[in-house]
Amino acid sequence: MERDTDDRKKPQLKLVVNNAEKRSPRPKEAEAPLIPLEELLANRDALRDTFYGGMAAPLEEGYRVIERFLADIGWEYGLDPHHGRPIVLPAGTVSALAAEIGSPQDEILLFMEADGGNNGLCLALEMILPFGSDDDTEMESALLYGTPVLQYGTIFLDENPHDGMLDLVYRLAVPVIPPELTDGLLKRVVTIAGLEIADAIQSLSE
Repeated sequence: MERDTDDRKKPQLKLVVNNAEKRSPRPKEAEAPLIPLEELLANRDALRDTFYGGMAAPLEEGYRVIERFLADIGWEYGLDPHHGRPIVLPAGTVSALAAEIGSPQDEILLFMEADGGNNGLCLALEMILPFGSDDDTEMESALLYGTPVLQYGTIFLDENPHDGMLDLVYRLAVPVIPPELTDGLLKRVVTIAGLEIADAIQSLSE
């Protein structure tokens, strides 16, 4: 069989670094300017009351479990009360390869959400993969031909509200039914995400 040389299967992506204002996974809101990752890390305790203010009890319980888990394993994290209320981690804490080739501003978000079937809660982890192109066609090709088949998470294209460009987003979502979150489940989620993010970065790099 002849080797396929279709140029559509050769996405020309560039590594995206040091542009947190444009490539943050946290949505921009006019009334709440984006808080840089380093400020969220430094001001976590000061932001905690605002983060939890008005939160439903099951969600608060889940977020408290996540905070205790991250504190126990010694990972840096921040709380963003203004953009969907995620827990924000430096991407390198979950994936060593992300730390090696990405930017110090690359983020991983942890969310607690209502389960789609109203049966409990859902734990979700998201990261914008550190690759991009000005050409939407190249991004679509990268998704189709440059990303691996993952066992647990998924990779999709989403428009970044900061610059209107398409981003490759990794997402892993796990139902927590009944709404009880454990350290064991959290450990499995971050371990799986770290492996799958590394696989995706390696595949896109090649």
